[in-house]
Amino acid sequence: MSKINRRDLLRYSAAAAVVAGTGAAIVNLATPGQAAKPEKVKDDRDFDEVYKGKKIKGVHKGKDEAELHINDKKLALTTIKTLIVPEDGATPYVATALISAINHYQPIELDEGKSKGGLKKLAMKVVDILGEFELSDEAAQEHQH
Repeated sequence: MSKINRRDLLRYSAAAAVVAGTGAAIVNLATPGQAAKPEKVKDDRDFDEVYKGKKIKGVHKGKDEAELHINDKKLALTTIKTLIVPEDGATPYVATALISAINHYQPIELDEGKSKGGLKKLAMKVVDILGEFELSDEAAQEHQH
């Protein structure tokens, strides 16, 4: 039995990877009846804009989940059920709200019921609180309540 040196092993492995990749591409081209994977439909509540000189980006990830970035830094969010006391004197009610390290004691209702644009309101509130400061890398660390 002959030995294969390391250089030949790497060369043959690279060639095998190219052949496998080409074969997979040909199979994908040869099956016209299959549609490409559909892209996730953007939620109409999502946003990516500038507010007071900071880039704010919010993405809704499900019924009670969302992701928020300020100047491309993620801010960990926690979804909670809490009592909402409307400022207009209307009857208080329980709703799903978002808190973060920035607005921990001032939950913002999450885009349901009487509140529309809750994630965007939270982003704007965070920018207002931060002022000239930026989020740290630690702002992305999740925690539970």
